[in-house]
Amino acid sequence: MFETLDKMMLAGLGAISMTRDRAEKIFDEYVSRGQMEKENRTGFVKAVMDAADKNRAELEKLISKQVRETVEHLNLPTRDDVQRLEQKIDELLKKES
Repeated sequence: MFETLDKMMLAGLGAISMTRDRAEKIFDEYVSRGQMEKENRTGFVKAVMDAADKNRAELEKLISKQVRETVEHLNLPTRDDVQRLEQKIDELLKKES
């Protein structure tokens, strides 16, 4: 379970830290190597930023899912459980009065 999370986090860290400036620098490196043409800059940067946003959203979903599953395995009382107990305590205190 946590191994998958670790892999996703490592893969997603690059996407999360991706900024428009960094994407433009990567593009400039490709242009200097002759791997891309300057006219494609806008499309490349947009594609990189879109992919970064998608990866960021997927990573957030995965982390949320893992946290929920972990909390469920801990068998912690829910807010409803606590409220029921508080209500019972209040009822018992009223009976004593």
